[in-house]
Amino acid sequence: MAENDKKIIILGGGLAGLSASYHSGFAVYEQHTRPGGTADSVSQKDYVFDLGIHVLHSNDPNFYQILEDVGAGLITQKRRAWIYSHGGYSTYPFQINTFYLPRSVRFRCVAGYLLRRNRSKPENYKEWLIQNFGRGFSQTFLIPYAEKFWRVSPSQMTYEWTSERVPQPRTIDVIKGAFRNQETTLGPNSEFHYPTKHGAGFAGIAQALASRINNIHYGMKAKAIDVHNGIITFNEGQEKITYDFLISTIPLPELVKLFSHVPSNVHSAVDQLRFNSIAIVNLGVDLPNISNKHWIYYSEKDISFFRISFPNNFCKGLSPKGKSLIQAEVSYDLNNSPDRSELLRRVHSDLVRVGVLEPDHKISFEDVVYLKYGYVIYDHHRKAAVEKIHNYLHSLNIYTCGRYGDWEYHWSDDAIMSGKRAVEIALQKHKTKSKDNSGQLVT
Repeated sequence: MAENDKKIIILGGGLAGLSASYHSGFAVYEQHTRPGGTADSVSQKDYVFDLGIHVLHSNDPNFYQILEDVGAGLITQKRRAWIYSHGGYSTYPFQINTFYLPRSVRFRCVAGYLLRRNRSKPENYKEWLIQNFGRGFSQTFLIPYAEKFWRVSPSQMTYEWTSERVPQPRTIDVIKGAFRNQETTLGPNSEFHYPTKHGAGFAGIAQALASRINNIHYGMKAKAIDVHNGIITFNEGQEKITYDFLISTIPLPELVKLFSHVPSNVHSAVDQLRFNSIAIVNLGVDLPNISNKHWIYYSEKDISFFRISFPNNFCKGLSPKGKSLIQAEVSYDLNNSPDRSELLRRVHSDLVRVGVLEPDHKISFEDVVYLKYGYVIYDHHRKAAVEKIHNYLHSLNIYTCGRYGDWEYHWSDDAIMSGKRAVEIALQKHKTKSKDNSGQLVT
């Protein structure tokens, strides 16, 4: 860079940070020894597990062009997702496949749907569910699942995040589903993509992006940021990097902690940010082809996991020959982290209870991964709090992207495109602030 050019650096090497670097060439500083963040995969003893379910689906052709350009090597699959409720299994989504439920429950769900009324604008996510799907569907599955997944009552949440994430059925399909199983393309991920190159598991996406970037610095954990002088201190103070503009993908609460002084109103806004945490239980079973499903949802409170998946069905080669993989996801409150041994025991017991495992099935591998930051909770304070934090950061020439930087329910495509947008904003600010007194760009 020329002496009077502005220096832009990127903090965090997840999908958003990698995308920002890929689209700009600016350096990435990542605390771990490999790229990916929560889109990485863990590999132990020839068993490979993603950090929870990760698949690709998007309506944006620009997103797929990026992945083609970096050589991600995607395969396309038709979704095989299921629902467990009242002791039985049915094809996802629940709203159009109630035939297996007890008659009384089935009648209540369908009748509630047909009699639903949209009298006024719903005040929260719970009211939105009832207005869109009726009390039967809401009380039987949708509300219990929301409480189990989000760890808060849906009455405390907004519904601005729902969009295509909560499938809206046709009335005729709701009625048909009370009498027979229906495989459907309803929902955003009825057809999805998964990587096969550049690394095992979903980490192949991050590996593909990273392979096109020349200046990724690993093992660089930010410890402090002097926002007034533009200096980031890494690790134990051994290295300091200066910047003029910073693009950050790390969670907003963690980012603000790095500042020596923060206005009280910004501190208050950070304190209002809510999220759930996820414990991921990974199991290897001494049995081939244990299931042909991709994933299953569970709403019952007395079952530990809200979702399980079968990674072998996303991509071959993630486990030793003759073995099957099962991944169970458990949502928890950060102040009540589940004990590893008890969690493994409980998950195994519940898998037997719901018919996924038999008591005599041998478990050849087991591990637990804890994700402090799981999913952003859209409560009634989120929008105003995030706006206040972002405005403060922008005043310091700091721009955020990714799920935890934007503090939004990003899927992988959203994260990649948010990294691209963030660097475009920073570059525009760079140009604006690089003008000399005559209005000409300094180059």
